[in-house]
Amino acid sequence: MAVADAVLPSPPTPPPPPARIVVVMLLLVRFGRILRVAAGALTYVCSSVACISSGAAAALLVAHRAWGTRSGPFLFLQALMYGGLKVCVVSVLASFALAVLMVCVQRVAYEIAVRTGSTSEYNKSRFVSIKREPLSHLFRLPRTAVLGLAVDVAFFLPTVAGLLVATMSPHVEGSKSHGQMAGSVIMEVGLFGMLVTACFVTIPALILHAWRRDQAEWKARSQCC
Repeated sequence: MAVADAVLPSPPTPPPPPARIVVVMLLLVRFGRILRVAAGALTYVCSSVACISSGAAAALLVAHRAWGTRSGPFLFLQALMYGGLKVCVVSVLASFALAVLMVCVQRVAYEIAVRTGSTSEYNKSRFVSIKREPLSHLFRLPRTAVLGLAVDVAFFLPTVAGLLVATMSPHVEGSKSHGQMAGSVIMEVGLFGMLVTACFVTIPALILHAWRRDQAEWKARSQCC
């Protein structure tokens, strides 16, 4: 029986995958990398525009008190703030769409590699995949951003207090009562502090933290590959 097993022919080796299929897979891999870079760039664009919009909103409160709602600086800052908000919304939606498309491209490229037996070429292509990190990593913020959020909470309290004072004050026909004027001033001071903190502390700290994290990730990938 051992002799019969010894003379059995070895199973034939599978043929190599067609070159065009490998080329298609490599093109999908490269397209996935481009999508990831584009999504990351849109994230930076959204953060930068949000910082500008916060500064414009803070200056808008000052222009409202200094020159009124019909002045040129007020109208310019209002248009800048609303334009920045629109750009942020479009950037977030486009970044989400690119991330979904990148996941689909990754899945298609992986299925092609598995079905054609070209997983080695797939691994050598250095396809950038989305890592599944623990949920706690999503809430890990730099200390400067945490400090900015704490300051925002401190300014949020007088904002709510001013809103309550302005709402609960008696209404006077044809003008604002002293309680309404005081409440509106307190509310605007709180909003101004929140917007300035977000513009100069919180958002720049988040942008810098994301930039350092991306730089460390690309440096580690270039060293290991």
